[in-house]
Amino acid sequence: MTTAKVGEKCPKGGVWSPNGNSKVTRSIGIGNVMPPTPNGEPYWVLVTPTGDR
Repeated sequence: MTTAKVGEKCPKGGVWSPNGNSKVTRSIGIGNVMPPTPNGEPYWVLVTPTGDR
């Protein structure tokens, strides 16, 4: 499982979901800063990678 903390650079491009909140998803590209989560979750979980490295 790939995770990234809020405020870190995105390690892999793809569709991300806040930890514990799979109903919310967001597309984030590699190298972009991980945005705040809707409910203050501390990190994002990669749901579907796009293959970026």
